[in-house]
Amino acid sequence: MRETYHAGTTLTKEQWVDALTDKTITNQTNIDILQTMYSFEGHKAPASQIGLILGYKGKYSSSPLNLEMGRWGNRLIQKYPFNLTKRENGTERKWDLFFDGWGDNKYFIWKLKDELKEALEELNLTGEQPFSEEIPTDFQEILIEGAKRTITVNSYERNNRARQLCIRHYGLKCQVCDFDFERTYGHIGKDFIHVHHLTKVADIKEKYEVDPIKHLRPVCPNCHAMLHRQEPPFTIEELKEKLNK
Repeated sequence: MRETYHAGTTLTKEQWVDALTDKTITNQTNIDILQTMYSFEGHKAPASQIGLILGYKGKYSSSPLNLEMGRWGNRLIQKYPFNLTKRENGTERKWDLFFDGWGDNKYFIWKLKDELKEALEELNLTGEQPFSEEIPTDFQEILIEGAKRTITVNSYERNNRARQLCIRHYGLKCQVCDFDFERTYGHIGKDFIHVHHLTKVADIKEKYEVDPIKHLRPVCPNCHAMLHRQEPPFTIEELKEKLNK
């Protein structure tokens, strides 16, 4: 049975709309955190997973995230003073202004408060991008391991923050065939690439954390489709070998 750590304390949707547009309270890092949270199914994910996607390193990727949420919470309560829930040692939980939270075996799960989610949607700040060029979910669902896991794979390929970190590290060339869209098509090809998830669907457990550097690779649409021509997908190396024959 999971233990819940919140008492429903949060801002109204209207207050969140005001706070999200007040640059003295909310900065771009705060928006990045919310947009990363929003991208997950059910708008919930392990805090450590959010930290990884935002590029936080170290043994505990959730620690810098907790610090940032604490600083943001401090700014919020200056304008919207109310009582916060407290830990057993008497310290306040500022993150629960933003999230419902509970321990779930190894991980601690955060879920966006409904009022905050609605404010993001009203302001068009969800960060959602269609990425219609990616391998569609209905294609991936033919893989026999089941829809829940395939959606997990697909969500990481489509997650804007995860994509940015992967591309920042590896660049915009296809990791299989070296195709560069900007070099070939000029400005209309600038910043265009797919992102492929390396982990086999069958290897994904119920709770899974992706590292955008270890688990994702930029690939062109043709190679992306070819990687998925079998189950489990070809590896990058296997497809390179076929291409070079």
